[in-house]
Amino acid sequence: MALVPKVQWAQRADRLYLTIDLQDVKDPKVDISNDAEGKYGKITFRGEGKSHATGVEKHQYTLDLDLYQDVDPDQSKISVSDRSIFLIIIKAEDAKEHWPRLLHSKGKVTNITVDWDKWVDEDDEEEEGGKKEDFDMSDLQNFQNFGGGAFGGGMGGGMSGIGNVEAVEDDGEDSDDDDDMPPLEAEK
Repeated sequence: MALVPKVQWAQRADRLYLTIDLQDVKDPKVDISNDAEGKYGKITFRGEGKSHATGVEKHQYTLDLDLYQDVDPDQSKISVSDRSIFLIIIKAEDAKEHWPRLLHSKGKVTNITVDWDKWVDEDDEEEEGGKKEDFDMSDLQNFQNFGGGAFGGGMGGGMSGIGNVEAVEDDGEDSDDDDDMPPLEAEK
């Protein structure tokens, strides 16, 4: 009996990203097509591989997905690596918008999850012209760049060296700032 692999997905207005989580798959059979009426796309996969769930033993896997709308099989791409099978599925011209779900039929599917590393919200995609701007993590590579603050030189330091944040020193005296605070509960 064949098993069903884990799948992660993300989308943009014009494409889908699908990752089939299988390792060491040799000669996988992957087909991207549309149903006979052209109403929705179809993904089929057959192959033997290993997964995190089954351990080091190889098993037969099958996957049959009926997508929410039709796709452009000729423009779509498949990449097979030792760690996964990655598909870029181009949506058909009449389906180039954000889909409310991946699959044609409604219902819960346990083997498909969202790939948050590739996901971009529809509003963010429109604001950025379809390009995702990545967070600059270059300053986070070396914690010593944060100076002697809480990240670099122990727990007693301030936050000097973190971007444009200025350290605020507390002289230990009570301040009158609390007098202007509104009550936590409405007074009766």
